[in-house]
Amino acid sequence: MFRTLSLLLCFTFIGCFEYEETILFRKPNSGTVEIAYTVPLKKETTESLIKFLPTDISSIQAKIKAKPNSSLVIRDFTFRELEKIEITDTIFKRKGRVSYKIDFDEPSQLEGVLLGTFSAKSKPKFLSIKREFGNMSDHVSNEASVGEKKIIGETLRLLKDGKVLFRVLFPKDSECNSNRGAVGLGNLYYAFPLQDTIENIETKSWDYKIRFY
Repeated sequence: MFRTLSLLLCFTFIGCFEYEETILFRKPNSGTVEIAYTVPLKKETTESLIKFLPTDISSIQAKIKAKPNSSLVIRDFTFRELEKIEITDTIFKRKGRVSYKIDFDEPSQLEGVLLGTFSAKSKPKFLSIKREFGNMSDHVSNEASVGEKKIIGETLRLLKDGKVLFRVLFPKDSECNSNRGAVGLGNLYYAFPLQDTIENIETKSWDYKIRFY
């Protein structure tokens, strides 16, 4: 549920990034992922209205510990409530911004932790990543609570140009090939259009390969 519902519910600003994910591969088998997102808050607390995108570090760590790769640890965690002047929509009056980093020794440790499905295959000086993002609407009706469905309905109305921003960083002397996004010197950039994941019933696949020299 986290892999699809959170991707949808992050966005209530039109044309703004509400979920940002940056993966730094220092070499084929280690690196750091940095995650940042904005979520609506409950009326009288700083608790997230989206239970799959918590605002407290203990809930995030518990979610990670529930995965087979329980050795992952959160660092540089920050949370702040947005000022009123930073909130431009009329649906959610309070929002919080969360960011944190996770170091990994093997890319496979990120499976089940990031948005969508994530699978990694590594060889000496070579890394292959496959990610998939299914149609979100299929998951909403089966798994969302009544409150979440209401939020989803309002969010769908406001989505329009909403996107998720993915960045992949790697040594500048490496070679990268990707079926989506823009590849630059030492970086891969992919802006994921949310509207397509709602209207298109097919799973969207994103594959990229990095050769390290």
